[in-house]
Amino acid sequence: MLRLNQILTQTKKKMSLAKEINNRLDEILYMREEMKRMEVDLKEGEPLKNITTGESTDKEGAKRVVEAMIDQIKSDLSSLTNEGQNVRDVFTNKYYINDSMQDREILESAKNN
Repeated sequence: MLRLNQILTQTKKKMSLAKEINNRLDEILYMREEMKRMEVDLKEGEPLKNITTGESTDKEGAKRVVEAMIDQIKSDLSSLTNEGQNVRDVFTNKYYINDSMQDREILESAKNN
């Protein structure tokens, strides 16, 4: 019984780590999509205002800010995974079933927002 509890505890930790990793990766995907949208919607040289600092910038400046945010997420992922060392078998849980319907709902929700 003790061994079963240890296995369950270990599995829960892996699943929460996997969820955290997935959330961070989703953030990167969202930011990339926003960059694509920005590329289409904004004209070159069009003035923008940084909502955090209030400073004026342009499309290139906004891209640099987004890229810096993505780099920070990558750094966070690296720390979270100990440079990839503690994620072995995290995504190979044989009991996990990918719910493609939920994936579609999430995609639709993201597109509508």
